[in-house]
Amino acid sequence: MKTIIAGAVSVGLTVALTTAANADHTRHYRNYDNYSEIYPSVTPRQLQNLRAYERSEYYEHDSNAVPFGSRAWWELKQGEGH
Repeated sequence: MKTIIAGAVSVGLTVALTTAANADHTRHYRNYDNYSEIYPSVTPRQLQNLRAYERSEYYEHDSNAVPFGSRAWWELKQGEGH
């Protein structure tokens, strides 16, 4: 019985680790040139701040300085208390 349980746990761990390793290789990276299609009215300043936000670099922490509706915009609005 212990052998069966140990074998099942071993197979389960192998499958879980293999899946996690494969997920790392298939990560989706954002295409920073595509933002003009997603946010057609974006200004150059907003685009620069959004790219910096996505790269975890410094960006202006003002909701007007990032495109409306972007993840950065929502986080900034939440922080502003609106």
